[in-house]
Amino acid sequence: MRLFLYGTLQPAAGTAMADWLRPRIVEAEPASVAGRLIAVPDPRGWYPALLPGAARCRGTLVRAELSRADVARLDRYEGTDYRRTTLRARAAGRMVTCSGYVWRSALPAGAVWMAGGDFLWWLAHERRRAFGSSSGHCLV
Repeated sequence: MRLFLYGTLQPAAGTAMADWLRPRIVEAEPASVAGRLIAVPDPRGWYPALLPGAARCRGTLVRAELSRADVARLDRYEGTDYRRTTLRARAAGRMVTCSGYVWRSALPAGAVWMAGGDFLWWLAHERRRAFGSSSGHCLV
């Protein structure tokens, strides 16, 4: 399965779910998709919301070996605020069809637009902690 990861599931995110997903990833490369990236606050850390838009969202395109149970676990992790859908990612100068999670709920109070569309960069730059961070510290 090809997945575009742009938040807490990216291999470098330092989260428990990224740690769970990492051994299932066969290939990974930098990629981007069309869309606006919004940072959503939570008492347990920040997570991103991908919304339609003309900007670019940067992340990681992966090919992962996932069972149906694995995909169901990812869907549960993303919850009802996200919908898994088909996306077109740009990676190494080519367009790739993949799955990804797009925000489908109203944005909560405190959500902010991420200039540059790169969640991991934003966390480090703003000295914020990712939701589900296994270290409990900000990503720097």
